[in-house]
Amino acid sequence: MNAPRLLAGPLPGVDPVFGRGIAELRAAMAAGRLSAMDLVRGYLARIAAHDQAGPALNAVLALNGEALAEAAARDAERQRGAALGPLHGIPILFKDNIDTAGMPTTAGSLALAGRRPQRDADVVRRLREAGAVVLGKTTLHELACGVTNVSSLSGRTRNAYDAARVPGGSSGGSAVAVASSFAAAAIGTDTSGSIRIPAAFNQVWGLRPTAGRYSTAGVVPLSPTLDTVGPMARSHGDIEALWSAMAGPDGLQESQRGADGDRRVGTLDALFGAGPAEQEVSGHVRAALARWQADGAQVQSVALPLDDTRLTAANVTGYEFRDALALCLRDAGLPVRSLTDILDGAYPHPEVAPLLRERDALRDPDGNARLAVLARAQALRADVLEAMARSQLDLLAYPSVRGAPVLLGEPQRGGNGLLAAVTGLPALSVPIGFTESGIPVGLELLGPAGSERLLLQAARRFDACRAVAA
Repeated sequence: MNAPRLLAGPLPGVDPVFGRGIAELRAAMAAGRLSAMDLVRGYLARIAAHDQAGPALNAVLALNGEALAEAAARDAERQRGAALGPLHGIPILFKDNIDTAGMPTTAGSLALAGRRPQRDADVVRRLREAGAVVLGKTTLHELACGVTNVSSLSGRTRNAYDAARVPGGSSGGSAVAVASSFAAAAIGTDTSGSIRIPAAFNQVWGLRPTAGRYSTAGVVPLSPTLDTVGPMARSHGDIEALWSAMAGPDGLQESQRGADGDRRVGTLDALFGAGPAEQEVSGHVRAALARWQADGAQVQSVALPLDDTRLTAANVTGYEFRDALALCLRDAGLPVRSLTDILDGAYPHPEVAPLLRERDALRDPDGNARLAVLARAQALRADVLEAMARSQLDLLAYPSVRGAPVLLGEPQRGGNGLLAAVTGLPALSVPIGFTESGIPVGLELLGPAGSERLLLQAARRFDACRAVAA
């Protein structure tokens, strides 16, 4: 079959922002062909045409009423010749569990609808300092507790290519918005796959940084141990530009080991699925890796004792969420101060409530259960790093998700996001197109701690050889 097409196509007539990358937009502004205000108006027009109207993708939860004023300030700075940041005038969307001063930050929950933080999250502050314009906030799976992107505040978000299917989550709104050119790029959060699953399902790039590498200050927590903040973008160049702005000078000081063409890549056989749809995805990923190998990469199979049971047993989220959320809500001035309050008020979406009840009921009075989970995670991390060292591997590779996005209202399974999450290692989901039956596929690359730049370099060469093959 032909590859599925974006539901939010270009607007009739002139659409100055559709599909255009950050470098192209910056060049147009530098040449005087576009202004930051033009960009904001262009993205707002696309959101108006496609988010609640048209295919009704429902990816944008709130718009920044000051976006045009912010853009005008950026344009005035450009006219004065003021120092321009790498994202000067570039409109960015943020997942709505990331604090933005003056706007609601709700984590997709009716219980938090009145929450208005006084300060920007660290990531928002850094991107503003780089010149970005805050365009608005994107939808997410309620309280980031799931991967189908449904919430009591926003309802359902739809896949950018198939309105009958889920976009993945919990950063599904950010992924759909990026794919649909509702902003130049977006920021999501990732605890156990929340950036990489929707990135794969909507054919965008998504980076989960090393645990602790980037500040999560100002993010509504799910698991302080596992929570990360990362960029989502339509192209390699865009995600590289966003990561550089987020990470600052430290993000540019990583290992340059190995030429672009001769990476040593290990395929994790345990994370390739065996079901019918999973086999189709696995074949697509293996074919892409074979093309990379033909271009100079060294690709070999790696056997590790991994399965969903072991990965789930190393996931500490259930032992951290309730208390971390209560701490976040303590001084928020809301009618709810705990997960129990949220459940007692019948706020959550019916599809989210069962998991929230389960997490609210979980007790670990002496902390020993949490410590046991962390020990299992450390053992898993040691196994992964030992396997990489033994075979002198730069990266590991496997499908971001083993199967297809499910129909709206159905439970989603088959994600591989927990491996990077529980080991704390960085991972990048690279869009590699669709299978013959139209399943969107992402290739996940995982590297040692602090190897974000290496991941991006390797993916650049992989993307180039894939483009040539296409």
